Amino acid sequence: MPRWPGMGCRLLILLLPLVLTACGDSTPQRVPRSRGDLELATVAVSSVPRYYTAPGSVISDERVQLSSRISGFIRKLAVREGDLVREGQVLVEIDPSDVEGAVRRASAALASAQADLADAQVDVDKFTALTKTGAVPMDTLRKAEVRRQMAQARLAEAQAALETASAQRAYTSITSPVDGVVVGRLREAGDLATPGVPILEIEARNALVFQTYVAESRVTQLDPARPVRVSLDAAPQSYEGRLLRIVPSADPVTRRYEVKVSLPAAAGVLPGMFGRAQFLVGEDQPLTVLRAALTERSGLAGVFRVAADGQVEFRWLRTRREIDGRVEVTAGLAAGDRVVLSPPADLRDGDRLAVGTSVSR
Repeated sequence: MPRWPGMGCRLLILLLPLVLTACGDSTPQRVPRSRGDLELATVAVSSVPRYYTAPGSVISDERVQLSSRISGFIRKLAVREGDLVREGQVLVEIDPSDVEGAVRRASAALASAQADLADAQVDVDKFTALTKTGAVPMDTLRKAEVRRQMAQARLAEAQAALETASAQRAYTSITSPVDGVVVGRLREAGDLATPGVPILEIEARNALVFQTYVAESRVTQLDPARPVRVSLDAAPQSYEGRLLRIVPSADPVTRRYEVKVSLPAAAGVLPGMFGRAQFLVGEDQPLTVLRAALTERSGLAGVFRVAADGQVEFRWLRTRREIDGRVEVTAGLAAGDRVVLSPPADLRDGDRLAVGTSVSR
């Protein structure tokens, strides 16, 4: 078949416009849609409380070490670690043998002093009568009166000794001064109890506090009139406490001050639980938007901003924290911007809101 010169070039030139036309027709034109079922919210500056958070632990503000006031062997030790005790409950009994012996000796000394005083009184009465008749000199009566005075002093001393020995009986039983729990059993039955040496350690359960340490740069910002929010890792809810005291002396190494926060009486809160205290130290004025306005498109978090003419535009946001249903915005929006709440999945750039059909809040 004969080939004409330049035929292939002419065919390519003739077909190229057809191809371009066909390709252009295959691309659909994007038509903006009118939406009238969307709810809007306005971006605004909010007052947000500023907190300082410090870790710490629950402790008992009243820890008692029980010891004996007398020496003696421990005859009975009725509790162990973890046992709950009541105020006035007998916890330790000391062998009373030595105390009872001291009481008997004091009783005998008192009886002897009483007899001696009675005898001295007889001499005084006798010599008083004889002195009046001149049968005995006045010096004899004077000596009898001195002996009576000495007998009276020994009687008073014997009475005091008996009272002291009798009072020791009360110390043979050691009772709990508080309602609490035994956290330490430092002696056993049969051990020798001596004054000042602890036998039991008890923590009061009605005086629990949260102990933490605050940096010196923050301690002046703490206000006793403001509530303190305490959250514990072992408890599902947080607790509202009050600033109880600040120890006015910083640790020389950490430069932190010991702070104690009172806790409400709550079941399940035990000494040793770890948590965090949030102290209100001021307020911030960040730009915030409702959490319901945030959505995700192509892996980017943002919102649909509505322009003045009603056109919708997706804006990527830079956020920081969420507070009470609002999210702080650090980039992407300005105060007064309107955004779409709970945007539907088919909402896209270029859509336009129908005038008068949206509700702002």
